[in-house]
Amino acid sequence: MAGVSVGTIDRVIHNRGEVSDITRNKVIGIIKEFHYVPDILARTLASKKIFRFAILFPKENPDSSFWSKPLIGVNKALKEVGHYGIVGEKYLFDQFNRSSFKKQTEKIIQHEPDAVLIAPFYHEETVRLIENCNNRKIPYVFINSNFHDNHKLSFIGQDSKQSGYLAARLMSYSVENGSNLLIINISKALDNHKHILNRQTGFESFFKEKTKQKIDILVHYIKDMDKNSIDNSLHEIFSRSSGIKGVFVTNSKVYKIARFIEENRLQALTLIGYDLTEENIKYVEKNIIDFLISQRPVEQGYGGVMTLFNHFVLNKRVKKEQHLPIDIITKENYKFYIKH
Repeated sequence: MAGVSVGTIDRVIHNRGEVSDITRNKVIGIIKEFHYVPDILARTLASKKIFRFAILFPKENPDSSFWSKPLIGVNKALKEVGHYGIVGEKYLFDQFNRSSFKKQTEKIIQHEPDAVLIAPFYHEETVRLIENCNNRKIPYVFINSNFHDNHKLSFIGQDSKQSGYLAARLMSYSVENGSNLLIINISKALDNHKHILNRQTGFESFFKEKTKQKIDILVHYIKDMDKNSIDNSLHEIFSRSSGIKGVFVTNSKVYKIARFIEENRLQALTLIGYDLTEENIKYVEKNIIDFLISQRPVEQGYGGVMTLFNHFVLNKRVKKEQHLPIDIITKENYKFYIKH
């Protein structure tokens, strides 16, 4: 249609080599008129290029099913784009073991993949990994926890502070002026989970900025995950602080608090936590957990792979921050969110 060679068309499309302005404008005009796009599959088949994406995620563990969800999303995306030469290499670690995380980061550095999809659990080891990636010009994407780094390709997940802010607004509808509220952070190493602290900050900010209610907020940290340690810790805080009307748990382990409330037949209180896991659903059905805030973990995993695909194969510019919607889950609507 343009009356020029295939080589000239190629130079115009890829903006390389010398082409006269008249020819370039003619070719671009035809491209726009007929909405031409290159055949990406043909291009990748011709190049025979294989893109190796390293997936650095926690293993699923009996304590919580949350981390099985992002892997569902990853596998779904890999199935969709595998014929474009995309290969996912999984490096799974024990989320409660720093050395396990470190070992997998070292394997990634040694194997030098084309890109890395990271769930950043341990700060120092994550810094070391991304420094090596930057030195080797290996792009990386974070999910779940936003690791503040200027060189990252993208972050996919929730605005943690805003989700905590939302939790506080929900809480404000059900508690009276003068109530005591309790924030519970359950984590072995809280410093490595900035998103949890951001949720706490967002929750506290709401009651400082947006309400005239006089609310006292207590913050309680639990580091040991076994049931006896958690029960002893909760007995201590509830006996010491009477009149608690609401509890905000900053991660998916809210079911551990729900179990304690049920077993000890505590007075009715509002309980808010995170994530539609199998462990939490049971207590949503019993009306012990009032609200869950969904992080859309399947979409995080799926979006991570597709972001790298768009960057490498489609040559698309990707957003630095890809915040997912903040969904409110209750007994009345949770079934509509269960897809897997």
